[in-house]
Amino acid sequence: MSFESVMKAARDGDQDAQVAMGYMFFKGDGVVQDRREAARWFGLAADQGNAEAMCNLGHMRAHGEGLRPDLEKALELYRKSAELGYPRAMFNLAFMLTDVEGVEQDWEEAYKWYSKAADAGNLMAMYRVGVMDEEGRGTPRDPAKAVKAYTVCMENGYPKGGYRLGMMYLDGESVPRNQGKAVKCLAKAADAGSEDAMLMLGKLSLSGEGMVKSERNAEKWLRKAASRGSLEAAEMLDRIKEERK
Repeated sequence: MSFESVMKAARDGDQDAQVAMGYMFFKGDGVVQDRREAARWFGLAADQGNAEAMCNLGHMRAHGEGLRPDLEKALELYRKSAELGYPRAMFNLAFMLTDVEGVEQDWEEAYKWYSKAADAGNLMAMYRVGVMDEEGRGTPRDPAKAVKAYTVCMENGYPKGGYRLGMMYLDGESVPRNQGKAVKCLAKAADAGSEDAMLMLGKLSLSGEGMVKSERNAEKWLRKAASRGSLEAAEMLDRIKEERK
């Protein structure tokens, strides 16, 4: 659709068109970027009960983009959107309740909304659920549920889940210790881009824990971790070089 046709539909009260206009002005897509104008269009759609628009307005309120920053208003908008079933709002609401300075933390409420977002397919939310199950935040500690959540994340290419799962099997504190499973999980996480998993595989290759002891293999993983910004991996590579002199 052309800009003119979207504009006409938006002016005629079409919610989807109003949301589309909001995105155009927010991003400066085909128009001069104007966050205030974006907020106006999102507001018109939100007034008609559009959950996506409410979530976008919540983001703008939380970050002071085009609107005066107002964390309480952001919470209210995220909650309304979440209650209408919008997954991104569920995650954002939960995140504010656990991580945003200036908002009173409520881990139980956050766990509820992270869980709803996870059920809707949000992998970041699934990871958060796993961490809270593992650590007992906002919910009774349940390592078995954490394993399930991390496994879903790992199998769907979310590297943090594979790393946490690998560390659970490596530490053996809340699940039976299994070095073989640990290495497999860490390798999957590393292949998916986890710097922490790359670093840990480097360490395990040096120690021979769960893997064939191999300085060459260790260097491979440490170089990968260092290339992603791991200072610890870079320091370990320097020590290996020094020890060879």
